[in-house]
Amino acid sequence: MGSRGSQIALVLATVLLGISLVFQFRAVTGPRQELPARDLSELISRVERLEAEMRARGQRLEEDIGALQRRPVAAQTQDGGGSEEELRLLRLASGLYPLSGPGLEIVLEDSGREGRVGFMDPNLLLVHYDHLLFLVNELWVAGAEAVAVNGERVVAQTGFTCAGSLILAGTKKLAPPYVVHALGDPAALRAALTMPGGFIEAQIEPYGLGITIKEKSDLLIPAYQGNLVFEYARLYEEDGENE
Repeated sequence: MGSRGSQIALVLATVLLGISLVFQFRAVTGPRQELPARDLSELISRVERLEAEMRARGQRLEEDIGALQRRPVAAQTQDGGGSEEELRLLRLASGLYPLSGPGLEIVLEDSGREGRVGFMDPNLLLVHYDHLLFLVNELWVAGAEAVAVNGERVVAQTGFTCAGSLILAGTKKLAPPYVVHALGDPAALRAALTMPGGFIEAQIEPYGLGITIKEKSDLLIPAYQGNLVFEYARLYEEDGENE
């Protein structure tokens, strides 16, 4: 029970941490505008801190999965199959397995207003990596249980960055249109994106970026295909086993 309680506490703590970080981002990200170098540096620093927290959360999930897999079969049967259920839930959360279910299909495209705005920086009319970052964060906060962008599963290790005119999701290059699939309650996910002051009103409408949202009854989210390398981290064994 102690192990199960600590794992549940871990999951709750990571969820609260993610929500806290997302709202910090929303507090400093209004409609896109030209930022002074100092503010831009601070925003980049916050993005890097968020990505570090996401990677740390993924490492902790993988450590929990490994610990459960190594537990003796007898110990798993003594708790009435509770360990098997915990292992199933951790596998769902890890991103290492394909998932399916209801959710949203969201398509982001560059603006079609080029040549008609004159005074506006044309870069503001393009979908950038931070659009995907903010969109995915909004979906997590709204209760999404799995997310993929252009077929690339988004996990704790996934970071969004620029690569010339393309966007990197981890190490995979993405090109427009950007198709985001999110598993969860379709109505709740849509409401989070379309609420006043939300993602669409703040990040999409001011620049005429293209966005379509469709509710789907059965989406497929592929498994994460990237590498999971842990050079310094090791599992912490409870009850003094690590000493």
